[in-house]
Amino acid sequence: MKSANVPSSIAYLLPLAEVWGIGDDLDREAAVESAATDDLRQMVEAVDYAEDLGLYDWLSGDESYADQPSDEYVAITCLTMAADLARPRLRREA
Repeated sequence: MKSANVPSSIAYLLPLAEVWGIGDDLDREAAVESAATDDLRQMVEAVDYAEDLGLYDWLSGDESYADQPSDEYVAITCLTMAADLARPRLRREA
């Protein structure tokens, strides 16, 4: 993935997007359900922190209308969906 395709403030998410940016919904759900709690907590915290750095402004910006968004855009979008799946599990395990 190319950091030039994402705002520099959220480029730190790219390694997480490579792991958690799973395009298939069922595969993403399975990955979250089988992951270690600490890994999920770190992922969710990174996504939550990025919210203050303009993550969702970028995701709802011009590229959201592209016929073919960048691989990075898609992967980070899927990363946010993985974080959404992880939050209830983390609450259950708290």
